[in-house]
Amino acid sequence: MEHKKAYEYLYKKSIEKKFKDLADHIKKVGPLKIKLSKMSFVDHLSKIIIGQQLSVRSAAAIWARTELILKKNKYKRTNEKLNLKFKEAGLSRQKIEYLNGIIFNEQLKNITNKDLRKMSQTDFYDFLIKIKGIGPWSIEMSRIFYVGDSDVFSILDLGLKNAHLRIFDLKNYDEGFYKEFSPYRSYMCLYMWRILEDENVTI
Repeated sequence: MEHKKAYEYLYKKSIEKKFKDLADHIKKVGPLKIKLSKMSFVDHLSKIIIGQQLSVRSAAAIWARTELILKKNKYKRTNEKLNLKFKEAGLSRQKIEYLNGIIFNEQLKNITNKDLRKMSQTDFYDFLIKIKGIGPWSIEMSRIFYVGDSDVFSILDLGLKNAHLRIFDLKNYDEGFYKEFSPYRSYMCLYMWRILEDENVTI
């Protein structure tokens, strides 16, 4: 099982690098699994858009209202009635624009999970970065929690940065530092988030 191999690898690597606090943390937490999203890819990206720059509680409340609207959406293109519903759900004008760009995107609607998993990290990035509202962080979260890529470290994630500073107390928070934990950097993200006691990270 991949998650058990990841646990063993990251624990041994931490011992090898003399990162005692990290090794103790990994051993205490034990093997962690990546919880893959069961949503359609369109809904998954929509949820990411809605959650940007919001607290977990606010994002969950707005997403719950928006998800109901999306389930009942029978429109084929952007229209004012739908936009008004999104506004009433709590979405800003900019997020409504981003959301429309996702839910009416034919490529996104037609792509299969198999197609997404076949893509290299570069191809996946190139496919999504052209979509308004989807940036590097959103793409990295999708690689981890939708595709299940085992080797992604999101250097832009504020939670990971805070966890790094808490356990290492170092200034070397960069890609090079975490390259040491390849090919299980996604699992490393899970362990780092758990330092902040965020036990249910998922997108």
